[in-house]
Amino acid sequence: MSPTKVDNVTVAKTYFAAVNQKQMDNLAAVFAEDGVLTFPLLSPIRGRQAIREFYSGVLQFYPEAFDDVTRWFVSESGDVAAEIHFEGRTATGHTVAFDAVDVFTIENGVIQDLHIFYDSAKVQQMVGELPK
Repeated sequence: MSPTKVDNVTVAKTYFAAVNQKQMDNLAAVFAEDGVLTFPLLSPIRGRQAIREFYSGVLQFYPEAFDDVTRWFVSESGDVAAEIHFEGRTATGHTVAFDAVDVFTIENGVIQDLHIFYDSAKVQQMVGELPK
């Protein structure tokens, strides 16, 4: 792998560390100012501050949460995908566990675009409602 591709995995690892440790400033910093987050069932979230606010709400909804990256994939162009096993508990006491895939486009050391994929119907059944 070229250094750029390795650096992109490091950026993605920084993202997961910030999410798992609920460090909103570190999470926001890993996104480009005009970064985009595409999350199941929602319109794309645009901009570092909007992404930070979104995650702040999600992590309040999941006071117990952990994204465990089980595999990494790197494309020839340097895009990064992470296969994840998520486990958590909602603020309303529901236990949630599911697998997901996150696909990152990273340029100049920051996330330009992040697409998150998981079975949203399964998660809705476990949660009983969507995070706001």
